[in-house]
Amino acid sequence: MGGGWPSCDRLMILKRGRLEAEVLPLGAIVRSLKIDGIETLLRLEDTAEYAVDDFYLNPVIGRCANRIADGHFEIDGEVFQVSTNEGANTLHGGGTGWNRRVWDIQPVEHGVRLSYASPDGEMGFPGNVAAEVGIALTADNALEIVWSARTDRPTPVNLTHHLYFNLSGDPMKTVLDHILTLAADTITPTGPGLIPTGELVSVDGTPFDFRAGGCIGHALGLPHPQLAAAGGLDVNFVLTGDHAALRLYSPESGVTLEVETDQPGLQVYSGQGLKPPFVKHGALAIEPQGFPDAP
Repeated sequence: MGGGWPSCDRLMILKRGRLEAEVLPLGAIVRSLKIDGIETLLRLEDTAEYAVDDFYLNPVIGRCANRIADGHFEIDGEVFQVSTNEGANTLHGGGTGWNRRVWDIQPVEHGVRLSYASPDGEMGFPGNVAAEVGIALTADNALEIVWSARTDRPTPVNLTHHLYFNLSGDPMKTVLDHILTLAADTITPTGPGLIPTGELVSVDGTPFDFRAGGCIGHALGLPHPQLAAAGGLDVNFVLTGDHAALRLYSPESGVTLEVETDQPGLQVYSGQGLKPPFVKHGALAIEPQGFPDAP
């Protein structure tokens, strides 16, 4: 099983090549991802604390990632009101999203397969959904996550993982010195409640232009109303190209993260809401996804 299969309190430990990862059945959480022994994710030492975590520390996000305006949408003329948990809006699936559900977890070669059956009406969403997440370590030192879902009636499904990366190896340091490169010419700008306006706006001449690479701290210091409204980065980038999306580099550790995805958008959040035991801007959340408020 790819280098052994130890487990503790249903915590699954994966080892392959230069990588070691830990996966929890609660929320399909990727609790740890180490390369050459350097931890790259924010983590809680006590796994029981994940049951009350409000930061979305590295779980799957569903049934619908990101925000839904006023918590309602229409399908075939029928209006559905779903759970609201960020003022009048729905965030990351509602009050008890898939990040708070216990998934069935089974070992597969070099990884795990997690499954969850979401019943019709859960958090107000229509249709039964059978969801699966495959998490594996590859031969070329990559963490691969594959999300899939089947349903018995039309329903919005937008899955991602809310992974918080700090590549310095020290969770008490910020990511403000990290260098971010993003293959995105436009963003989906937001208005009140961080709900998209429906436009696509060029990153030219804005703090959101990371196409040639830029320091996160420098970008956050630039004036822009969207940065001010969110208190930092909390924006969906519209990806260009085939699959390569993002590169993140820590000058502290020399570790580089490269992200590839087949999703059209990528939400980047600069951790401005993190509180103890973490530090403000202590990680960068990277969330490949369908566009927010797409329903």
